[in-house]
Amino acid sequence: MRIGGVLLAVLLFWTPLGAQQSTLPAGAPPDQSTASDQVVVPAGTRLPLVLHNSITTRNANPGDPVFLETTFPIVLEDRVVVPAGSYVQGEILEAKRPGKIKGRGEVRIRLTTMIF
Repeated sequence: MRIGGVLLAVLLFWTPLGAQQSTLPAGAPPDQSTASDQVVVPAGTRLPLVLHNSITTRNANPGDPVFLETTFPIVLEDRVVVPAGSYVQGEILEAKRPGKIKGRGEVRIRLTTMIF
């Protein structure tokens, strides 16, 4: 990915804080879930993501959408809780261009939604 004229290799990680996925037994109404039906992904779990749209510090603005995809499944207790190929949406919070002589460009992103 090119950011402000500097080639950077980027590997993004998602660190969920209390992210949960609810799983219900077959035939159970969705409003009758219990605490034992939920799986909690521990905080600090790293989730490798691939960026689907290009981002440059030259034209990135706060609020611009970002689209990513998981590249590896997250498995807890022999269950896949986040399958590979899940889509992740987010938005740009801030973009800083690199300095003229030296410096690095910086893009801050907030991940907002995961679609299984």
